[in-house]
Amino acid sequence: MMEMIRGTLRNNNCAAAEVELFDGQQRTTLEVRVVPLQDNAQQPIGALMVMDDVTRINRLENVRRDFVANVSHELKTPITVIRGYVETLLDGGVDAHTDGKKFLQIVLRQAGRLDAIIDDLLSLSRIENKAGDRDALLEFTLENLNTVLKAALQTCKLRADDQQVRLELHCPLDLRAVHNAALLEEAVINLLNNAVTYSPAGATVIVRAEVQQDSGGKWINIAVEDKGCGIRKEHLDRIFERFYRCDKARSRENGGTGLGLSIVKHIARSHGGTVEVESHFGRGSTFTLNLPG
Repeated sequence: MMEMIRGTLRNNNCAAAEVELFDGQQRTTLEVRVVPLQDNAQQPIGALMVMDDVTRINRLENVRRDFVANVSHELKTPITVIRGYVETLLDGGVDAHTDGKKFLQIVLRQAGRLDAIIDDLLSLSRIENKAGDRDALLEFTLENLNTVLKAALQTCKLRADDQQVRLELHCPLDLRAVHNAALLEEAVINLLNNAVTYSPAGATVIVRAEVQQDSGGKWINIAVEDKGCGIRKEHLDRIFERFYRCDKARSRENGGTGLGLSIVKHIARSHGGTVEVESHFGRGSTFTLNLPG
């Protein structure tokens, strides 16, 4: 930056550059501009340097660029598969009854994957739009949390039974909180589906709700605990990004769209709360929704 100032003073012209600083823990990107200063006689008297922190702007631009690339890839992959098998059927594959049926089943499965991605994208967009105007667009009522949590467990029970995973609910019978029932149920279902997916047969997934009082006030914590494969530390900072997957192959194999945790994050925000994760690779994960009490 001193070289920019010296160059401006020497050549009497403007200079601009992006400078990255690192303090040993995090990187900060500055947009630096230097302009020459002159007196009334147009003689140089110094230089003015302006520095803008563009770290967040650059990060958002990277997220936007990654999102566009990811959504294009996620939509194109099943479309390519569908097109390939339809072309095979048109070329005579439909005459072979066994192959034709198998190909159509693959087409149906890929169409279902497209439908799931689009549903999650629409759900995410709807939640993001409404979160900005909580009182006007979302209905929040003071209700017993057991109703929502039991409904979420019931929705996930069939999948859990298929994978021989047991579901447990630990929630005080009188625990009440201000919430939007449909959205909160959707968030818990997403967390439960992930927990069941990555849990081994015979494991137990626990949904635990409790009240926590701290200096910031009263909070309702809803935790989904599993003893599955866990998440490596390097993935934890990005786990709530759209389409981010720790294990892409396994996620797609299990029918995941890569949007579930992002939806959970925005549902938590729409309630004025947060979601956090604690995980130990090989030992399991706990995702916790923190909602104002």
